[in-house]
Formats: sequence, structure tokens, C-alpha cells
Amino acid sequence: MLTTLLALFSVAQADEIRLNSATAAEFAAVEGIDEATADRIVALRSERGQLYSVESLRVLNLDGQTLDSLRSEVIIDLQVDTSRKSYSSADEVLSEFASEPDVRQVQAMAQGYARTNPELVDGWLNASRRAYLLPKLNLQYDKRLELYNTFDYVSDDGGDPVSEQDGGRIDNDDKYVVKLEWRLDKLVMSSEQIRVINESQDIVKLRDKVLDEVTRLYFDRRRLQVELLLAPTGDLRTQLENELRLQELTANLDALTGGSFSASL
Repeated sequence: MLTTLLALFSVAQADEIRLNSATAAEFAAVEGIDEATADRIVALRSERGQLYSVESLRVLNLDGQTLDSLRSEVIIDLQVDTSRKSYSSADEVLSEFASEPDVRQVQAMAQGYARTNPELVDGWLNASRRAYLLPKLNLQYDKRLELYNTFDYVSDDGGDPVSEQDGGRIDNDDKYVVKLEWRLDKLVMSSEQIRVINESQDIVKLRDKVLDEVTRLYFDRRRLQVELLLAPTGDLRTQLENELRLQELTANLDALTGGSFSASL
């Protein structure tokens, strides 16, 4: 089998940082990449054996600015296979991709990454319903402190009235009041449920859009893979264009799945 490695630039530079061969120190030289992140990139590459695009690094939860720095600084080596095999059936051709996820699995990855999976929306609805199963608790505390004094009035030697206290009492009363309130109208249909339903309609539209895009990219990529298997070209420019297109489709799927697509290859 004849395999040719093509760099994205025809003239090699001394400071090139290649995605599949750079050291952690070289990654750390990229703006916005610290040593810990560089080590995580190298560890991910070692775990997978190969990184297909910068987008596959999304599984590391890198922020957008970091990914932009990597896109502008890192070079991806392209591996072009010019060998040709013989196939006797469509199933035999498609079996070459048996190790890759099928379209339903990729759709599930995209829904999970975009947080548009139906289970999530159902969870929101159930949570809004359960919120009013518990009653509203109202706790009151009253304290009453009363002072009572009694007086007798007598006359002094001059005949003038004089008061004399003959007793007193202090009343100290504590009172606790606990109230439980159920909103039966909220159990039927609350404002939160209405809000979740409205938001879920927007999520369904977003989910349909994501699924359409993922499905299109998946089968565009698969058709290109089949073409490269059945009709490999000897023209180096065409090989490079096809491999770039394959890398582009893989990167797009990684962008929509948070890097999970490459992780499953």
C-alpha cells in the first residue's frame, strides 16, 4: 500500500506545530494554551492514536478563544491512501466502516451536545409538574408579653387618695402557626409548564435543524469515503482536495457533537 503524507504548507517551517506530532511544550507555546491544557491534548491524542481535526478537541471543553488559537496555529497532516481494493458487493464496501458510528448514534451525539434531546424536555415538564405537588409552607411565630398591675386606693392622713399596688402579673405567651397551601390550579397547568411548553417548541425546531445538518454531513462524508475506496485517483491535487474535504466533514460533525464523533471512530 502506498501512503503519502502531505502537509498543509508546501514549505516546512521550523516553528510548525502539528496536531498529531507536536509535544506538550509546543502546544503550550500557542497563545491561550497553558501547560495543563497542552498535557490534556497530548493525552487525548495518545488515547485515540490520531486526532482528525481541532474540532475533535471539543471533548476537552476548551473555550472558543482557545479553539480559535489552535485553528490558526496548528497544522494537520493529511494522509492520502492511493491503494485500491476489489469489492464484490455493496455490503462488503460498507463493512469497511463498521467501526464507525451509524447515523442514529451521531444524531444522538448531536442532540446531547445541543441539549435538544426529547428526554431533556420531558424532564423539564415533569419537574414543573412535581414542583406544585409539594405544598407551600407558611410558618408564623407570635410572642405576646403583657404586664398586669392592680392597685387599691386609700386615703392618707390628710384625706387625699393614695394608690397602693396590691399585686402584679406578667403573661408571656408564645404562638406558632403552620399553614400548608396547595395550588390545585397550578397542578393542572402552571405558568412554568406553559413556559416550558413554549420553549420546547423552539427546542424541537432547533433539534430538527441540527438533525438535518448532521444527517447531511454524515452521508456526504460516507459518500466521499466510498468514492475514495472505489475510485482512488492518482492525481495528487485531487487526492489532496478529497482528503481536505473528508477532514472538513469530520470537523463539522465534531463541531455539532462536541468532539464526540471523532472520539467514537
